[in-house]
Amino acid sequence: MQVNRQLAESVRELMPNRRNNGQNNRPVSFWKEMDRLSGGPEKTAVVIFRTKGCSWYNFSSCSMCGYFNDVSDSVTAEDLKKQVDYILDQLDDIKSIKVFTSGSFLDPLEVPIDVRNYFMSHVGERMSRILIESRTEYLTGRNLENLKKYADSIRIAIGVESTNDNIIANSINKGTSYTKFVDAAKTAREMGFETRSYLLLKPPFISEKSAIEDAVRSVSMVAGYSSDVSINPMNIQRNTLVEKLWKNGQYRPPRLWSLADVILRSTEFGTEVVSYPTGGNRERGTHNEVPDPRLLELIVDASLRQDFSELRRYFENADLTGYREELESEAAQPYQVDFRRMTNKISSGSFFV
Repeated sequence: MQVNRQLAESVRELMPNRRNNGQNNRPVSFWKEMDRLSGGPEKTAVVIFRTKGCSWYNFSSCSMCGYFNDVSDSVTAEDLKKQVDYILDQLDDIKSIKVFTSGSFLDPLEVPIDVRNYFMSHVGERMSRILIESRTEYLTGRNLENLKKYADSIRIAIGVESTNDNIIANSINKGTSYTKFVDAAKTAREMGFETRSYLLLKPPFISEKSAIEDAVRSVSMVAGYSSDVSINPMNIQRNTLVEKLWKNGQYRPPRLWSLADVILRSTEFGTEVVSYPTGGNRERGTHNEVPDPRLLELIVDASLRQDFSELRRYFENADLTGYREELESEAAQPYQVDFRRMTNKISSGSFFV
């Protein structure tokens, strides 16, 4: 595993200390949204369990991930079971659920195996489709064995982020590799599980133009190991290296046009491609210089229906001259900056504060 220790330490310095953060017997959040885990648009429950956090957090963290803000050192297995009990009353007639933690549902140190079993016997039995997240190191035959009888209903989401190991190590600080993803995905699929691959659009330290090409190339490389691929444009999370860069005008989240471009170019690779941007059209999320609610709506709708015709027409009929010029101008700079944010900081006198 290649690790840039200087980057890892820079990320770690910004992270808060572990603490008791909120009610241990309640999830961080629970809501309902649309997804297509069962082959078509359907209402899907989403839960973020409060845990002790990602095991990678013990060493450092990913440069963009702020999920450590919601961890609690004192969460017990019994607390986690109470969190499961809490969502049982909220499910109504929902038949699909996405399960998130601050790390990996399949990490037995974060979610003990008896809690996994409790979740599956109380919630999983009611679901036709369950999405859980995991880092690659937990996708082993031995670790998956107790979930194998539920494999037909489980899709495992894996944070690949990029298939470029240089970006994984020196931009994202992921602590894994593309080869490890391939091995993990093969293991999961051989045991009957579906897989969703998460790819990150525009990690720090690379231009937006390069980020687009990296995302498209990555989709082509993970498609054969994926039931579907989720393109996740960067959003700015608290206490992260990306937030520090963004506040200094040294990073700009990707434009919605870039996300649309990646999605449209990725439809040819033989797997479903989806994107449900967090913070879309907001300053901390993917956005154009001029807010474009229609474009965001088309991206989400195309993802749900897997019909990209309207999105393609909108994209191809738009005047993208200014957008293309901005991408070229940024790519020519030695450092990737948000010119507008940096200019505003200089004008306000806060750049050197």
